[in-house]
Amino acid sequence: MLHSKLGEGRKIRACHDCRRRKVKCDYRKPTCFRCEKAGILCKGYTRDAVFLNRTAGNLTTALKRTSLKSPPPRSIDEDLQALKEQVLQPVGQRTQFRLQALEILKKLYLPQPSIANIRESSLYSWLPTVCELEGESNALDHSLLTFCVVQAAVTQTGGACVNEALQVYNTTLQKMLVEIEDFGAERSDEILAAISVLSTSELFLCPTDHTWRAHAQGVSEILRIKSCMNSPSPLCQRFCARLRVLLLIEALTKRQTRVMTIYYCHQLSKVMSTSSEHDSFHDLIDVACEVPVHLEELDRLTSSRNTLADDEKEIIFKPSLALLDRLHDRHQRYRAQIGRPLYWVMPSGVDNPADDSYQSKLFPFALQFDTLETASQVVLWWAITLQVLCSMIDLHQHFFGSATTSPASDLSISENSTGPGLLLNSRFPTISSVKEEADKLARCICQSIEYCHKIENGTIGPQMTCYAQWVLESYFRRFNYEREIAWCLNIKNMRGPGFRHGIELMGFQD
Repeated sequence: MLHSKLGEGRKIRACHDCRRRKVKCDYRKPTCFRCEKAGILCKGYTRDAVFLNRTAGNLTTALKRTSLKSPPPRSIDEDLQALKEQVLQPVGQRTQFRLQALEILKKLYLPQPSIANIRESSLYSWLPTVCELEGESNALDHSLLTFCVVQAAVTQTGGACVNEALQVYNTTLQKMLVEIEDFGAERSDEILAAISVLSTSELFLCPTDHTWRAHAQGVSEILRIKSCMNSPSPLCQRFCARLRVLLLIEALTKRQTRVMTIYYCHQLSKVMSTSSEHDSFHDLIDVACEVPVHLEELDRLTSSRNTLADDEKEIIFKPSLALLDRLHDRHQRYRAQIGRPLYWVMPSGVDNPADDSYQSKLFPFALQFDTLETASQVVLWWAITLQVLCSMIDLHQHFFGSATTSPASDLSISENSTGPGLLLNSRFPTISSVKEEADKLARCICQSIEYCHKIENGTIGPQMTCYAQWVLESYFRRFNYEREIAWCLNIKNMRGPGFRHGIELMGFQD
């Protein structure tokens, strides 16, 4: 088969502009005199070579080949298989492997269609940052592989299943243990990144939080060691967001915290304050880091058998009210910063099996948010506030009421015995108002589930409700709201257009 450059048989010597104007060219180089005389910027004589198949009778086939489209994109199964083959290759430059894992996670985990903006939001930016790390780390590579397989399994995309995800996960745990035992300062970023990825995978894979809490302790220990090192690298600063959330949620669900955990949360905040990544989300985390210590103190009071003196009754709720005010003020600043409604009400489009035996839905209306970033902040704020309010109710009933569970009407009766002005506050004048606000926030969290589970929000949408769902279930059990409990337990079975069903999230131990 012969090939030649088009024009080799009869070379056309004239410059581009003389040919275009169909005038005789004087062939002067680098530009011709005729173009200069005409006041034209001569484009010269260079031409792109075009290759043609010179085999007789084959011109049509050649033209068809040139018009073929690029190969179709690979399926998720093909992407995962390529990833599995790469992770077994000798350790070398790992960035390409990690970036390919990121491409899979963009399709399954991250929201659509805002993929181009993932670096602009601290809610997502930790993931591409992790995938750009260049250091050798089998733990990080296997954690990314686990994350991809888990996401393919829970979204039922391709042939990946939960059993396969568990097998890959168990292998990754072994890699993690080996690497932590051989921990060194130069590899700390990769280990922290691996923990960030693997702990996120566990939210979708593990029924309980046993290993997840161990990861939080590991992060605290590594940060303790790193405090003796030089200042964190820029890459480490950019996935501080995920580390802070991991430490905070562990402390909130445990209702107590190791002193150093909160210390390192504040240290990470100082790191973030020098970075463009420190946005309104981190402002919320800054205030929320005060909550676990406060909850621990409230639990200490409710577990005591001491009685309160009259002067103590006047101040016992002041720390809680002050903390709620700080959370509220932060939320108001966020609303002013956004400058538009954060959410609005619309008819619910999904069905919860818990409603089947009733004539109407428990929550006939759902909340629609302007963005997933907004939903993440509002839902987290609601859940943290609800946890504080519920602890205040427990504290009130411990010292002033006899019932362990009471609706708002019973609370209004018991509060009369505490004397006037006990909870005087512009937002919460009585304990009944605390209970009313708690009921309102619990309802709002339930109404946000539909938006967070939209398929277009990836699986990070449901993930954002993991802590909130735990708070909901604890609150509804506390007050024996049986229908609400059944509704929460059936979130994974909800169905509706565009709703991501079948997502079962990790449960936190009470």
